[in-house]
Amino acid sequence: MLEFWFNPKVSMLRKLMIFAVIAIATGILYWMDPLKPDAILMFLGTGIIFLICRYCKIHFAAKNPTGLLYRLLTWIPIALLLALIFMQMKEGEILIPGAQGIGFMALAICLFSPLSLMNKNAVADEK
Repeated sequence: MLEFWFNPKVSMLRKLMIFAVIAIATGILYWMDPLKPDAILMFLGTGIIFLICRYCKIHFAAKNPTGLLYRLLTWIPIALLLALIFMQMKEGEILIPGAQGIGFMALAICLFSPLSLMNKNAVADEK
């Protein structure tokens, strides 16, 4: 998810344009059917957990991509995201709250990894 954000070959302008599109889409979805503030914070936290798991995968588990630790670090944010989406389901409605939650998670990933805007992390990605 959002690997373009961490790719040093993608220009900063393109990253900012995609960030703006995500922010606008999430804002429109929030305007249509707002999530509760605690749900928004849980999705933001899931974005931070995604960043922590991604960092751990790159620095601690990259030598064994078929190992249990690598797989756990891949599936933890996905399982947490799915649990939060299904937790926000109201009377069978899952599309708008789920898309809104994914939007907030994507915004958190983009906001809490500002160094990815710069192309200085090329050495870490080539390892």
